[in-house]
Amino acid sequence: RKDPALPLSSPAARQEALAERLSLERMEAFAAALRPMGTPAVHPIKALHDAVREAYAACESMFAELQLDPPLACKQGCIHCCYNQVALTEPEALFLGLHLLGTRSPERLRDMAERAQTLADGLKGKSWQEIGMARHRLPCLFMEDGGCSVYPARPLACRGWNSVDANMCLLSNLSEDALTPIENHPIMREIADGVQSGLLRGASGLGLEAGYLLMARAVALLLSGDPETNLMDRTADWLDGKPFFALKAKW
Repeated sequence: RKDPALPLSSPAARQEALAERLSLERMEAFAAALRPMGTPAVHPIKALHDAVREAYAACESMFAELQLDPPLACKQGCIHCCYNQVALTEPEALFLGLHLLGTRSPERLRDMAERAQTLADGLKGKSWQEIGMARHRLPCLFMEDGGCSVYPARPLACRGWNSVDANMCLLSNLSEDALTPIENHPIMREIADGVQSGLLRGASGLGLEAGYLLMARAVALLLSGDPETNLMDRTADWLDGKPFFALKAKW
């Protein structure tokens, strides 16, 4: 992953090295959690849940150690970046699904499934670039009451997204110009990307389907039919190496 054109002392090179180290650490931790030596100590679904939770905790711990100048403008109640459609990995999607199962009533899950399917249908056939350019008209499924309703389970793409000027974010939304420059800290994106890469590599190394998913489509698939039964069955199938979100392909 290292770019030979970058001096080893450059900030970009150090950030690349950090992301690669995090990716390897998370890959090994994920594989060890799901395929422990000897008899598994916990149920595979719980092992998956705990492995992703640990990955998120590692990401947040590194964020907490950063001394950022200028400081982040991101704070509770700021929802400018929630007008967006993010990508997430299978482990992240399944963790999100388990969170929904534990925090939503059956009625709310069915309503969420319908809204997710409607959004996914509207995005069908569009490229990631087209979705990105229209993001200002596409609020996140989980934006409720002026905030994120799944904050503890939000994907790594959300965790790494950051800004040092909320006015830039507001201008981007008001102008509906997805190319509006927004000053941010690349180190936070590198950390989140490194952790996410580790989850992908860990899953792939275990022979599990691994790739990037549109969150709306992932949620619609997870909650279709009877949400509780479907979600648990899909999680078990994925852990068994069966195709889940798409045809299985080598990562």
